This record gives sequence, C-alpha cells and structure tokens, in this order.
Amino acid sequence: MGNWFAAAVLAADGMTEIDAHLFQSPTGIAPVLQVHPTRRCNLACLHCYTSSAPSVSEQLDWNLLSTCVQDAALLGYRQLAVSGGEPLLYKQLPELLSQARALGMLTSITTNGMLATPQRWAQISDFLDVVAVSIDGSEAEHDAMRGQPGAYAKTLAHLAVIRASGVPFGLIFTLTQHNVDSLEFVVQLAAQQGARSVQVHPLTLYGRAAETLADARPDGLELLVALAEAKRLGQQLGVTVHVDAISLQQLHTYHRHLVPSLPVTRLPEVAPILIVQADGAVVPLTHDVNHQLWLGSLHDAPLHLLAPAWMQQGRADLLAQACAQTWDELSQHYHAGQPVAIQNAAVYWYDEVAASTRRHLGMPVMRCVQAA
Repeated sequence: MGNWFAAAVLAADGMTEIDAHLFQSPTGIAPVLQVHPTRRCNLACLHCYTSSAPSVSEQLDWNLLSTCVQDAALLGYRQLAVSGGEPLLYKQLPELLSQARALGMLTSITTNGMLATPQRWAQISDFLDVVAVSIDGSEAEHDAMRGQPGAYAKTLAHLAVIRASGVPFGLIFTLTQHNVDSLEFVVQLAAQQGARSVQVHPLTLYGRAAETLADARPDGLELLVALAEAKRLGQQLGVTVHVDAISLQQLHTYHRHLVPSLPVTRLPEVAPILIVQADGAVVPLTHDVNHQLWLGSLHDAPLHLLAPAWMQQGRADLLAQACAQTWDELSQHYHAGQPVAIQNAAVYWYDEVAASTRRHLGMPVMRCVQAA
C-alpha cells in the first residue's frame, strides 16, 4: 500500500495527532516501513508483484521482523504498512501490529478482504489505524484479475465486518492501460460501502505481473486521464480519490520533496518507503529498484547495521543522484519541440526512479554486512 493512503484515510477521519509536515509530500505520509511478512495468499492474482499464491509458503521469521520494526522506529519510520501475500494469513500479525503501536507507529494493512471473518478481525482491529481493501473493478473484472469466481462477492460480504469494527478503511484499485473506465465503478462502490477514500495505484511490472500483464502498464496519458477522473469523481461522489502519480507540470513544484539533498544524512530522507520482503531483503522505495541499491538481507544483519553500512558505502547518495537524474530527464520534456501530449503526461515517480537506477547505475556488487 502506498504511503499516501493512510494520510488520506486518517485525514478524513479527523486524526489531528498526525504531524502536519507528514502531509507535505506528493507521495503521502512518510516515512513508512512496508513489510511483506509472507508470500502465502488465498489468491494468485494476475497483477501480484510479489508472486504470492496459496502454494507459496515463504515467510519472514518473527524474531527478525520484530527486531526490524524496532530498528525502523529508531531510524525515524512513523508508519507500519503490512501487505503480502495476504497479511491475515500471517500468524503473528496481531503481535506485529501491537508492537508497532507500542512504538508510536501508525498501522495499516492491505488485504483482499476475503478472510476478514469476525473471528480473525477481532484479533487485530484494536491495533489498526487504517485498512486498504483491494478492488479491481466490477464483479467480472475483479474475479478475472483474481483468478477466482466469487472473489468479489466474498470481499464485499466481509466489508461489513471491517465497517462494523469502526476501523477506517478505503479501497485500492490497480490501474492498468485498459481499465481507467472502471474507476467510476470503484469510487461509487466506495461511497456506497462507507469507504473513506480510493487509492489508484499504477500497475507495477514486477513478480507475476511482469509475466501475465507485461503490456498493461499505464502510460503517461492514461495516468493523466486517471488524475482528471479522480478529481471529477471525488467532487461528484464526496470520496477522496488519489492517483499515485504526478503530472510533469508538478515536477517543479515538488522538487524538494522528490529529490533529496546531498549528502544524505538519514535513511528516510532518500527512502521514505522502506520495503521488507518475505525473504528478508530490505529495499528502498520500490521493489524493482536496481538490486545493487538494496540495503541487504535481515538474514545477514539487522536493520540497525544494514542501514549505516549502506549509508557509509555511498548507496544513499547514489539513490539521491538517481532521483535528481530522473527529475532532470522528465523535466526535459518541457523543452522546445516536445509534443503537447508528452508535456501534459503524468508519471508514477517511484517507477521512474527505479527505471533510472536500472539504466544508469553500474556499481560493484554490494558486500554483505555480517551481524556482530
């Protein structure tokens, strides 16, 4: 789940304890630790970037994850976002959310909703600030993307459980090159079901999605249409709708939020989203950033050792330079001679930065950091 999502839902809920400065970035409330504690899932969705499935058993050791959350809080991460796999299949989810709350972090999960039975939900609802439920369009569209007839109906049935618990929730919709017309259906559903917001997340071509939907990544014009639709539908239906994209015209406005200053002195400055995968890999920003910019593995060392070693090796500054290079490349679209359509396009910033790191960074393989 993108870090904007919690900001939108909590703001709609009137939670004034959220510091105002956390809302200044176009990418949302930050910094956030995004953990994928398991790749086990009750579904095998076409758009899944972690290649999760019922047959996949990989999960992160609880002790490693617990220590990582403590370290992340000390490094300045203010929100724990749990995804998967299906987080409701992670046995230690109640303990994970409870620990994050005790550390002063906001907590959120992204779920397909199909397993949100009253019994399961009662175990975690007291430790949750925000819930994101994935919806991929109409019933037929949703079930096709999920690969399971009846998935949509089961998710809707369990929305009643989430709503009754009083935990603020919203819907998250994966945007492809072909489904922007379905956004109106999802926003209408959000309004009917009492959801506080809708997050529109562009398809990430990683994991299974790279194999099954290789030609479906939304282009700049599709993102721009989604931005316009989000504004229209939000005003019309009274639901906050956010697209994880910015127009090229917004690049200059948000330069200081998008491009970290050098030298980078704190990890959250360059990695407002820090991802922990089920295999223990620690990744800045997004899953498909150049692997040579990954911090390392929790199986080799805890986060409180990986982070300073990564900084000392100059990896943080390299990532910041990739952000600057991405900004420069995108800004060039404003130069004379560029078609108006290109000048008016939109981008998913983290995808653009990741692509830049893969194109331009030629670095020696990062050495492993051994635990003391």
